Amino acid sequence: MQERRQHGTPRWAVPVAAGAVGVMLWLAQAAGPDAPVEPAATPKPVAMAVTPSTPAAPYTRPPVLKVPPAKPQRRPLGTAEVCGYGEVQLPPDDPDPVQRIPLDVRRSALEAMDALMLASDDDQVRAAALWMGARLRGREVTSRIEQIARLAAASRDPFVYAIALEACTGRHGPGGGSCNLLSTAQWVRLDPDNAVPWQALAAEARARDEPQAEDEALQLAALAARSDVHVGRLPHLVDKALGPEMTALQRTLALSAGLSAEAVWSASHGVAVVHSAQGFDLSCEGMQRRLLALNTMR
Repeated sequence: MQERRQHGTPRWAVPVAAGAVGVMLWLAQAAGPDAPVEPAATPKPVAMAVTPSTPAAPYTRPPVLKVPPAKPQRRPLGTAEVCGYGEVQLPPDDPDPVQRIPLDVRRSALEAMDALMLASDDDQVRAAALWMGARLRGREVTSRIEQIARLAAASRDPFVYAIALEACTGRHGPGGGSCNLLSTAQWVRLDPDNAVPWQALAAEARARDEPQAEDEALQLAALAARSDVHVGRLPHLVDKALGPEMTALQRTLALSAGLSAEAVWSASHGVAVVHSAQGFDLSCEGMQRRLLALNTMR
């Protein structure tokens, strides 16, 4: 009976393994006990060509391009701008651009200005409104002069007194009403450091042929700390009374009236006209410059 194979390692594998071990021992003896063991070959690194990089340039801020300022457009000859209205054509014989505004528009603006000034709680503003209405517009002349004289008689404000005296010129004596309550001597007492009332007092003494009183008044005028005829006050007071509800055109027309009043006031006091509406730049930019100058003066 054929012998049955046993499970496990086959019979032929034992001598084969023993032979392999013998071969390995023989090879080790042939090489000798001191022979070094060859290590496994390490792969050599592959040299890679490195391209030198260009050094980075330092950061520089891009140049700022300056836009040249726009050149102001030249207005055609014979025209002018009125702030709030636009461009108007000026005839050769009339340099005042306000005259080109329709009459009803001008009248409405001046009425609004007058109402605001008369309603002010500032005595100077009300006095200016009364004087401008009577002196420049011929409105209710007798009534307004009477009101301003009464206002000055009850006030200790030198400007109110000065403008009332100017309004009352030629109205003293019979029929002068409240103007008779005013005097240059009282003006001097209200503003003793101002040379102007002393000079007015000297002029009165000269008119009465009182040389000694005239000399004394002139000496005190020379010693006064200042000489103030209130130049620039009228347009400043007009601007002070105008409220935010005024339109640009109404404000321009009101300030133009204030400048005209200033010209009359300066001329009556022997001062060169500095603020005149005639021929003045009434553009919006021009009005802003004028207001800034007036506020700086005060």
